[in-house]
Amino acid sequence: MSKEFKIGLLTVVAGALLYYGFNFLRGTNLFSPADTFYVVYPNVSGLNVSNPIYFNGLPVGRVSGFQLDQKRSRIIVSLDIDRNVTVSKYDTAKLTNDGLLGGKAIVLRPGSVAEPIQVGDTLLSEIDGGLLDEFEPVAADLRTTVVKINTLLDSLNRTDLAGAVEGIKKTLSLLNEKIEETDISGTLDSVKVLSASFKARSEQLKLVLEGSNGLIDSLRSLPLNETVSSLTETLDGINDLMANVQSENGTIGKLLTNDSIYNSLNKLLVDLDELAIHFNNYPRDFMKPLGRKNKKLKGVSQEGN
Repeated sequence: MSKEFKIGLLTVVAGALLYYGFNFLRGTNLFSPADTFYVVYPNVSGLNVSNPIYFNGLPVGRVSGFQLDQKRSRIIVSLDIDRNVTVSKYDTAKLTNDGLLGGKAIVLRPGSVAEPIQVGDTLLSEIDGGLLDEFEPVAADLRTTVVKINTLLDSLNRTDLAGAVEGIKKTLSLLNEKIEETDISGTLDSVKVLSASFKARSEQLKLVLEGSNGLIDSLRSLPLNETVSSLTETLDGINDLMANVQSENGTIGKLLTNDSIYNSLNKLLVDLDELAIHFNNYPRDFMKPLGRKNKKLKGVSQEGN
């Protein structure tokens, strides 16, 4: 083996290692076939080529490249995902933190419908806010609490606490003086008089209650059962009368339920109305001599003759 052959072989091996290492750093695994997909983010700060792609915690690919879309102010990220992994149309590529050192990774989150996507299509994107966003509600509540405490302290500072305490002391002193000046014995005598008056009123109330008991006994002695029975019989008679009125067998029932009488009366009224109009317009028709042959009258149609 000549020296030139060894140098050439070493150059080929070094070139192959260099190519493999370069592609590995770019996220391309030459020994594991992968399909390329795309995802769009407005910001990819912290995400680099060769950052991992996880599915349920298992690495299934790597970030292979970036493409700037300046007109739409977005970044198109290329994802090389193992062909053994089925990527669905509704899967989400979530950009999240990878550890505490500020690294980034992409997590594939399965969608609700397992509909396979074509190689080269674009996945749905999502950005995880990270640890600070999780503590944002707590920080907001803490800021609100601090503001309320500051407001309370400002109100207390503007209040004359010393003057308020001094006023309370004066009020208590005046109250003690009034209690000492009050005639306790006179007050007790008044309470006794009030108790005696209440006792007398109680006796009167007792008499009233006894009288009411007598009234109740009188009411109990009344023949209420007979009165109720009589009233029931009267109501039954009224119900029978109403049933006969509503029945079609009675005269009133026929007037209420049968419309033939109403139609006859209505026709009679119409005929009388027409007769009155004819008499008003052609009075001579009613002055013809009796026994004269039927002659066509002016106001009457002869179609029925």
